[in-house]
Amino acid sequence: MKTGCRSRCHRVFFFNLSYLLYLPGKGFAGQWRMSPDISLLRLAYLRNVPRVGWLIRGVPASVAEDVASHSHLVSLIALGLVLKVRECGLSVDGEKALAMAIIHDVPEAVSGDLPRPVKERLGGMARMVEEDALLQLGLGGLLPLYRELEDSASVESILVRVADDMATYLRGVYYLSQGYRDVADIVENTRLSAVRLAGSLPAGYRECVVKYINGLLENIPRGG
Repeated sequence: MKTGCRSRCHRVFFFNLSYLLYLPGKGFAGQWRMSPDISLLRLAYLRNVPRVGWLIRGVPASVAEDVASHSHLVSLIALGLVLKVRECGLSVDGEKALAMAIIHDVPEAVSGDLPRPVKERLGGMARMVEEDALLQLGLGGLLPLYRELEDSASVESILVRVADDMATYLRGVYYLSQGYRDVADIVENTRLSAVRLAGSLPAGYRECVVKYINGLLENIPRGG
């Protein structure tokens, strides 16, 4: 992602989040009631929260991807996955998938970015911190959706987790091309994780998503 995209990506991400939160109370949006005290100002902090995994591998703070930009890319990849699954003749709740993609890192507006290895070590404590953050942000109504995502409890949630890995993979490949070789383990681990997650999907979905991932991998030159 070029640096010049940051401002545009931030505007698009926060427009999408605002639209999601203020949809009329019917259909998908009506399943969860939003608090009138949603802190959009605090959510805007996401544009100032760098992803720590890049920092600890030598990517300067001025270059490191921020959480808002990452969430925007995850949403775009999730949209691509939804369209691919439908192209394969399979059903998927695209609105739910996109909602999950938009909110998947929202708790970090309160907690800051928690690298995946840290979250895995903290286990249930990290989950408690994230859910408390949603409550602080006035997003308690989205807890069921967030838990579904964290538990990989649906096709949509797995698609979003694949999108999360692929977004990190893409950014890591870019950093490799810029000479930040210490990110190589993130690139490889997210690639393997995306393939593993795709393998956990039901038959039909699994083959469709693996094909989509392979298509992405084949068309992205590895830097370094």
